[in-house]
Amino acid sequence: MKRIAEILYKKPFWLFLIFLVVAYLPVLLPFFSLKNDLLTQNLPTRFVFGESLYSGFEPFWNPYLHYGNPQYGDMNNGFWNPLQWLIGAISGYNIYTITFEELFYILIGGWGIYKVSKELFSKDVALLTGLAYMCSGYITGHMQYLCWITGTAYFPYVLLYFIRVNKNPIVKNFLLGGISVFLFVASAHPGLVIGALYFFAFIILIIYFNRNNFLREFYHPKFWKINSLFFFVSCLLSIVVIISNIDVLKHISRGSKVSLEETLMAPTTFQSYLSVYLPLPVHKTDIFNTDIGMRNVYIGLAHFTGIFFLSRFVNKRMLISFIIPLSFFVLLAAGGYFKTFAWKFLPLVGFVRLNGEFTYFAILILFLYGATGLQQFINKKNPRSLVNLLSYLQWGTLIVAASAFILILSTHSSFIFLNTPRPFSIKGIIKSLIDNSSFWDLLFIQAIIQAAVIYLLKRSIDNKPRVNLILCLNLILITWLTLPFTGLGMSSKKEVQSAINTFPRGIQPQGLVAINDAEYIKPADENQFLLISSYSKKIGHTKPDQYPVQLSSNNDFITDTALYSFIKKQAFLFLSNDTTINTTTNFDSAYIQILRSGPGYTKCIINNESFKWLTLLQNNYQYWEVRIDGKRAHHQTGFRTFISVPVEQGVHTIEFEFKPTLIKISMWVNLALFLVALLVILSPKMAGQKIFK
Repeated sequence: MKRIAEILYKKPFWLFLIFLVVAYLPVLLPFFSLKNDLLTQNLPTRFVFGESLYSGFEPFWNPYLHYGNPQYGDMNNGFWNPLQWLIGAISGYNIYTITFEELFYILIGGWGIYKVSKELFSKDVALLTGLAYMCSGYITGHMQYLCWITGTAYFPYVLLYFIRVNKNPIVKNFLLGGISVFLFVASAHPGLVIGALYFFAFIILIIYFNRNNFLREFYHPKFWKINSLFFFVSCLLSIVVIISNIDVLKHISRGSKVSLEETLMAPTTFQSYLSVYLPLPVHKTDIFNTDIGMRNVYIGLAHFTGIFFLSRFVNKRMLISFIIPLSFFVLLAAGGYFKTFAWKFLPLVGFVRLNGEFTYFAILILFLYGATGLQQFINKKNPRSLVNLLSYLQWGTLIVAASAFILILSTHSSFIFLNTPRPFSIKGIIKSLIDNSSFWDLLFIQAIIQAAVIYLLKRSIDNKPRVNLILCLNLILITWLTLPFTGLGMSSKKEVQSAINTFPRGIQPQGLVAINDAEYIKPADENQFLLISSYSKKIGHTKPDQYPVQLSSNNDFITDTALYSFIKKQAFLFLSNDTTINTTTNFDSAYIQILRSGPGYTKCIINNESFKWLTLLQNNYQYWEVRIDGKRAHHQTGFRTFISVPVEQGVHTIEFEFKPTLIKISMWVNLALFLVALLVILSPKMAGQKIFK
């Protein structure tokens, strides 16, 4: 066992991989599946992405979401994430691949924080920080928000190369930093990108104002030029993401500030910070006054105690420098008056709906502060101070446990007093306990766990390997206990995938039947999927898609109930006398023959006897082209949002094609810049050159 521990210490990536498998074993088991937004929003868009590539269609357009959306501009989707392209091209997306993808992000996020911490602290502190990050409350609490988890994976590398480029401004660090920024902005939700801008603004100012004391190591004589160049290289290597977002912002529902009411949604309330030490009970009761997914901010016992040491060992100037950015993000994530002020006066903040997203930076700061405190404690070599702190924590925790137990007995608010029938299956027992446990139950259980762990830590204070093992087991146990509340659903992966597999793989030509009469997947719980048309690979559905990114013209169509009802009676391609709801239509296969149809492309032959218009039920977004008998034809917007083209009598071959030339050019330019950057990085002589001396 000692030999294994030595190997893992020398090759820590294997330690991180093993820890991931153990800590997230419930996610890997076949009996459960990831749930909520990941299944209702992230998987269906990626599913269409993979199906498009498999069938030979360019994935720039999703025809099944809101009657067509430009996928490259969907900031919930992570379209330019290279890993998404790799999975989509090789295996396509299903419940298994997206599960492994999310776990991969957790792994590389933890590894990234380890690398960041190694730049600042000892290897022991860095290892513990990386492992604790993987099980942090932000990650376990937000498993359903894949585009937030991708942000937690790539942002540590942005921070890593920001540190390295300021310590050693060589070509390699600038280029790897730019690539890290690309991965972050290409994959993460824009709220995290906005938060990152403020995070680095604080870091730069703190370094500048402390350049002559404890942060002098990070202040180069050319500090401002270094960081300006870092920003420029990052923008250059992210050019396709920037152009894609600019392209769609003025056309989508998220292209303007959200309302004041929306901007106060789903905060991480102040009372939620109970979870910094006791994460389990925050999943019950309404006293936390927010969505259940926004409450968990656990950072592990080691870093929790490290924060106490930080306040004891650092000087006043350093402490003030630490408190300011932490307070900013805690207040910003909490909503209320500060977020209202930010919505009015701070750039970009008003575009973010879910305040809890900003909690990531509060937790990241807590990790860095906790690690600083742990390092200070190690340097001071005063184990007695740790024993005293643990004793206070132990007694306080036991008092909490005793109070919770008394309240359970006095209020009978506990699953032990329920007379409901006991389920026989393990899954049934787990669900029953989750549904019927009270706040006092969870508080008691969590307090007992923490008190027991503290007791073991005190007994093992002089045995470093045992202490580390106890801390890691604590992280694993709490992860197992909290995942069912916010991360895992009770449906098995097989059950989820069987619904997705209703139709054969690939994009099949859609039949010319009315939307009301089309065949869709029929899961046992339709709320588990929501984007039924995407999983069914059908244009249109009897209900509007519940997805936050929508073209403004399509929203105008959805809100027109009479028009919406009329369109549901049509096939995805139909002939008409006019473009109003009172017109006569026809989509009989005797008059329309589909040759090929899929994402961004439809080709058909029409035999038009008397109609004047042909309409494709796809939003008439820029870059759509129509050709009749091989010649470019003028088209216009019909029925508020769709592509309508005038047609003459007779037999004609008509093609509809989405051709985002600007986006493709920027993609190839970005790829060329990437290749040049990689070639420079692989050249030791060029990569090691100092840009600023």
